[in-house]
Amino acid sequence: MEINPQNPNIVYAGLWYFVRYPWTFRSGDTQGGLYRSIDGGQTWQKLTKGLPRLIGRIGVKVAPSNPQVVYVMTESPEGTLYRSDDGGDSWRCVSKEVGIVSRGFYYTDLRVDPQDENRVYAVSSRLQVSEDGGRTFKTISAATHVDYHALWIDPLNPQRMWQGQDGGIAVSYDRGRTWEYVNVFPIGQFYQIFADNRVPFYYVGGGLQDNGTWYGPSRTRETFGILNDDWRMISFGDGFHGVVHPDNPELFLSESQGGNIYRTNMATREQQNVSPQPRRADGDPVEKLKYRFNWNTPIILSPHDKNTVYVGGNVVFKSKDFGTTWEVISPDLTTNDPEKQKTAGGPAWPENTTAEYHCTIISLAESPVQPGILWAGTDDGYLHVTKNGGESWENVTANLPGLPPNSPVSHVEPSRTSAGKAYVTFDRHLLDDFRPYVFVTNDFGVTWKEISTGLPATAYVWVIREDPRNPNILYLGTELGLFVSFSGGQRWQKFHLANLPTVAVHDILIHPRENDLILGTHGRALWILDDITFLQELTPEVINQSVYFFSPRLTYRFAQKPTRYGLGDKVFRGPNPPYGVLITYLVNRQISPKETTRLEVYDSSGQLIRTIRRVPTHRGLNRIAWDLRYEPPRSRREEKVQSDFFRRGPQGPQVLPGKYTLRLIIGQEKMERIVEVKMDPTHQVSLAELQQQLSYSLQLREMISQANDLCRLLDGLLAQLEERQKLISQLRPSEGAEVEKRLDEVKKQITEWQEKLVRPEGRPFWSVGPRLVGQLNQLFRVIDGVDLSPTPAQIEFFRELRAELQKVKTDLMSFLKKEIPELNDFLQKKKIPQILLSGED
Repeated sequence: MEINPQNPNIVYAGLWYFVRYPWTFRSGDTQGGLYRSIDGGQTWQKLTKGLPRLIGRIGVKVAPSNPQVVYVMTESPEGTLYRSDDGGDSWRCVSKEVGIVSRGFYYTDLRVDPQDENRVYAVSSRLQVSEDGGRTFKTISAATHVDYHALWIDPLNPQRMWQGQDGGIAVSYDRGRTWEYVNVFPIGQFYQIFADNRVPFYYVGGGLQDNGTWYGPSRTRETFGILNDDWRMISFGDGFHGVVHPDNPELFLSESQGGNIYRTNMATREQQNVSPQPRRADGDPVEKLKYRFNWNTPIILSPHDKNTVYVGGNVVFKSKDFGTTWEVISPDLTTNDPEKQKTAGGPAWPENTTAEYHCTIISLAESPVQPGILWAGTDDGYLHVTKNGGESWENVTANLPGLPPNSPVSHVEPSRTSAGKAYVTFDRHLLDDFRPYVFVTNDFGVTWKEISTGLPATAYVWVIREDPRNPNILYLGTELGLFVSFSGGQRWQKFHLANLPTVAVHDILIHPRENDLILGTHGRALWILDDITFLQELTPEVINQSVYFFSPRLTYRFAQKPTRYGLGDKVFRGPNPPYGVLITYLVNRQISPKETTRLEVYDSSGQLIRTIRRVPTHRGLNRIAWDLRYEPPRSRREEKVQSDFFRRGPQGPQVLPGKYTLRLIIGQEKMERIVEVKMDPTHQVSLAELQQQLSYSLQLREMISQANDLCRLLDGLLAQLEERQKLISQLRPSEGAEVEKRLDEVKKQITEWQEKLVRPEGRPFWSVGPRLVGQLNQLFRVIDGVDLSPTPAQIEFFRELRAELQKVKTDLMSFLKKEIPELNDFLQKKKIPQILLSGED
């Protein structure tokens, strides 16, 4: 629809016949076309003079600078671009170039420059511009993603343009000559996801709609978090399933549409097409091929052999050498309906992109309990199982109660509890049925029970996963988000916690080592819920307790270091998990502010090494992190340090690898858990080196504490002196001069002692050199900042600072023991309250 910008009563509307099924679509007829209203939509007239009779999708745009000029882009065999110079009364074909439309039902869109009626943009697979009223076009924006669906031109400044395509958005400030890719928000559309097992941080990846297959770290050593630059593309095209080799985290099998399978070594960048069927038929119907592969072809790794991989076409393929050779281990497991294998599209334009390739396997899984038990589900509604590695297959579709025919099998999940148990989901939304269909069998599909009760009526299902540690827990990815059942599917509840958006969840993984819940969403990229132990332990008995402390997972100590700086606020940053031990606990009652709430950490000898006070006690789940550090040094004064790249608050030394007791105290309730801390397995360092580092770090912590104690003592003395000066000036101003002078003398001496310990306040940083406290903190940071023993030079510096601190302490205390009593004698004679040293009443 388009409105004349100078006369809003003139409205143009394109009517277009379109119907789509999972295996085909129809676009266009002779009844559709372009209509115009001159009375604000009350009446309409079909415009036909010069326009094609057979027409599919229509794009219409009025030139803002001259509304008599109207353009129509058409999905039609007669022409692709038409122009009217009389407001639509008559038309002439100005282009038959199919490239400006590309795919008729998918694009067929255009824009007209707000200030130039002859400058026309074609918005399709390529972004193109015409400067001669549509007669000729040239491609612009060659450096951005293809497949354009949106274009906005600033009506006041046509130099500024925003585009939207399958890769995101971009902006131009020079009328489309150059573009800036604005990749600052997570909107990835994942189909399937996978994860490796590298240490210390696993990588996660997946296939994206028209953006290939990518992988990247689940966390990094960067203080900035996970950045877009940390990710790499494995293969191109529309991405779907991916498999990473268990022994080589840089070796992948991935794919693009229609079973185009690649094996890629990301370490060497060598990539080989290893599809079981190298022949392609893009543009032709699937009936031209020997084997049929779905747009989203399942590729799965055997849970029993690291080199065995299965692929689903219309038959099941098996490879024992990670994709080099393939054997067929099944007959055609689909309906093989020839009517669903013909050309799609038409009558305007036929189109076969492989998106409509049908009668294919779309779900494939092998039992983790017993090798050779395979399940295969198809897009045309068949579900098969084999118990002997493919020698024979049984169609169990008819055993599913209440399932309509031809229901696509969206996912099969064999259970880890028994060989005959499996879960299956069906997705009928392309057949205008949005209901969730979820079933379970315990006898290889002979009988089934539906377990969809309680799910929203339109939450059609993409994936189901059984929890690997607690089989009563099931995770369900639906079009409306994530659902969880703690009862094997008898009851379901939405599970988005505090921040997961409502978005289609297409795939779910539980990482086998880290026990993280990983979601692949279709529109909001990848999400990770770190350590789901709390879910796995959430039994009815636990829920009924007033407070419950969940088991923490094994935690690694590792180095963190930024390798980037000055990124600004625009760059997207995926947050790293909090460093250290994740501590999760449940609170089921109202906690009074007067109640004690803290976490205590004890080493293996039972010594208390850290206390985290006032832990959160919100009703429900709570999570904090212990950062693997001892108590920080005592501070000079209570102040909140605003952390940035250069500054952070005081920290205690890092703990050694070993086992620690965590004691959670909430009110009168005390609960304990043991956590194991290990060293980064990629870093070679001996325990003796770490012990030496800890020894010096602990000594430095105590030295910093003592130096801060001295500063705090001096601060207190100065405050008392200033209070006495204020008191005498208010009550006995006649005696103020003598007292003021005496107090100023002592203040000057105390300030001089302060400046031996810390930099003078209120002075530019670079105008004075470092003082003792600063030197101690600096040495602590350099010794503590790496997982190694101190260098000989650092040890020598440590000895120097230790001697300096001891001398300052001795000299200062000598000064105070002499000067303060003398001052107090003077004040007593003047009947002024005496000065108290710390510890005196």
